[in-house]
Amino acid sequence: MLSKADRIELNGLTSITKEQADFFGSCSSLELNGLTSLNDSQAESLSKIKLLSLNGLTSITVKQAASLSKVLSLEIDGLRDEAKGIMETVNKLGTITDEQAELLSNICIANDDQELRLNGATSLTDKQAEWLSKAESIQLNGLTSITEKQADFLGSSWWLELNGLTTLTDRQAESLSNVDNLNLDGLTSLTDKQAQSIGKVEWLSLLGLTSITNKQAESLSKVEDLFISEALQSLIDKYKKP
Repeated sequence: MLSKADRIELNGLTSITKEQADFFGSCSSLELNGLTSLNDSQAESLSKIKLLSLNGLTSITVKQAASLSKVLSLEIDGLRDEAKGIMETVNKLGTITDEQAELLSNICIANDDQELRLNGATSLTDKQAEWLSKAESIQLNGLTSITEKQADFLGSSWWLELNGLTTLTDRQAESLSNVDNLNLDGLTSLTDKQAQSIGKVEWLSLLGLTSITNKQAESLSKVEDLFISEALQSLIDKYKKP
């Protein structure tokens, strides 16, 4: 009978069986906020529900995250709190572990609006960058350098802040040109090739630039929303189409 109900609230349950998960998968709205963990099979069954609340979850695997990402409306406040705690720890210590990066990745897969604000991190491994790149919005302003591979991974972000970078390679600029909203306020100069690459970005902040060539100005004038110093804006304006 329960499976025929439009909305079911069973927040007192602390565990469910595979059969129960399959049974619940046919309802439209379900709250199971007492659960603290799921297995992969249960997550796949529950992914068929349109409105799902699992606020008690505090950990999630990549397979579970992929399944739950199919839910039209998903509430998992426990994971959001876990992500917040991880970010606070990383920003305080300045380092991030593989375990923390992987869990943040899984949370971001399940929650596509999860932002990662990791401005206290001063270094990353390539693998950690790959995990973190699952987030649409990433702040890593404490990094002063990145590898070519890290630029490749982070280039898949929708919003990316790397304001601690003071230098960029041509290849890194090409990788980061795939970001929709890019912040590189720590750069004081660009090469013509770098300007051509990041000139493809829709929203770009380069407030630290102290000078640009005419060729660079022409490339940057193609950016839809460009934030640059007033001293350089007049040169950019010369190349903007009326």
